[in-house]
Amino acid sequence: MIIEIDSELHLELLNESHAQEIFELTERNRSYLDKWLPWVKYTKSKEDTLVFIKNSTEQYKNKTGMQTVIKYENKITGLIGLVEISYVRYVSEIGYWLGEEYTGKGIMTKSCKALTDHTFDNFNVKRINIICDVNNTASQNVPARVGYFNQGILKRDSYLNGEYIDHYHFVMRRHEWEK
Repeated sequence: MIIEIDSELHLELLNESHAQEIFELTERNRSYLDKWLPWVKYTKSKEDTLVFIKNSTEQYKNKTGMQTVIKYENKITGLIGLVEISYVRYVSEIGYWLGEEYTGKGIMTKSCKALTDHTFDNFNVKRINIICDVNNTASQNVPARVGYFNQGILKRDSYLNGEYIDHYHFVMRRHEWEK
């Protein structure tokens, strides 16, 4: 599955052939990503990346999640996906990351918009959530630019690098997206 965004940018369903390139991108951006993402410290080899890919493939088969690589100029620049799809609550959550060298180009904003379209078109959900660290302005700008609503702060929502952190909770509802 490929979601075309423009002539230079598309999303591609995550598969095992992406493992080496994703691991290399993670390695190059380890100190940048570690500030925001708890999984970085546990990704120490290509095999760790393959475990993530296998788990993501299983989620996709079960229709409980979906991960895609972001390809810009035919290079993997990051990932964006549906961390969870809950058909009981009719809700999904988008998670994403981008290599530092690819920030500031509009890649993530376009990718988030495309994945939001794809999610509402292909999954029976009424709401999509995006959770961003209150200190990560770049991450917060993505849902804000796409038109998501900031619902407020989730206090002490997660534990990262030895401390509790707060998250902004952004939301888009199907009926608001379709307007």
